[in-house]
Amino acid sequence: MTDALAILAVAFYAVAMVYFLIRFFLKKEKTAHAAFLFLLLGLATHGLDLLVIGLRYRHFPATTLAEAFSLVSWVTVLFFTWIVRRDSMEAVAVILLPVAIISLLYHEFFGAKIPAPEPIIREEWVYIHIPLMILSVAALALTFVLAIIYIIQERQLKSKQPAFFYYRLPSLEVCEDLASKSLWAGFFLLTLGIITGMILSRSVHGVYFSWDYKEIWSVITWCLYAILIHGRLLAAWRGRRAAYFAIVGFVLMLFSFAGISLLSKGYHAF
Repeated sequence: MTDALAILAVAFYAVAMVYFLIRFFLKKEKTAHAAFLFLLLGLATHGLDLLVIGLRYRHFPATTLAEAFSLVSWVTVLFFTWIVRRDSMEAVAVILLPVAIISLLYHEFFGAKIPAPEPIIREEWVYIHIPLMILSVAALALTFVLAIIYIIQERQLKSKQPAFFYYRLPSLEVCEDLASKSLWAGFFLLTLGIITGMILSRSVHGVYFSWDYKEIWSVITWCLYAILIHGRLLAAWRGRRAAYFAIVGFVLMLFSFAGISLLSKGYHAF
């Protein structure tokens, strides 16, 4: 059943992406309703696929990297649906939907078989810790995408002759506002995720911090985002500087979330 749901979600996302591409390149406003409809269908089918996986294997659907990738992409698209109803954000959809499609295909064709849950997975706190970390990555992924769009749009505005993207990307004010909101949400969720992770570590290993590489890099990432938040509160870091910082922060986030597992194995599932 999950195979059919995953392929169906890919199909819905692909159709939605085509409509968003038409809107982005040709500015065809008539495709807006169709784009949003297929986006919702893809989101619902993708979510149902994750639910079936969780029920089938009786665990939260983020036990493996493939599952976590699929779940993060689903939550990120879910966040995006709120934005797309408020503003013209085809550029974000054009970036996010291919990632969601890749995550589904990766899980379907290259994802490892579901392993037996590790002892840590049986701890109750893991069902709070993992969702918080997934939500934080999704929110900060949206900040990352908006930061990239901000930099591109700023360069368009600084040029003497604004080119193609100037008329198709959201304004700097919209990018700044939405990036700030997603940054605050992501940082709050990341903070709670790290705290619950420390509680989980205490219940499993007897210490709040076991110096696992994933834990170390998560704290480093948190510190970088804390610096960015502090800079924004002082009104000193806005615009391009904050955008570059958000991009670097998310690269570190990806490294601590998944990349470190390729270099060193700790007690985390991935």
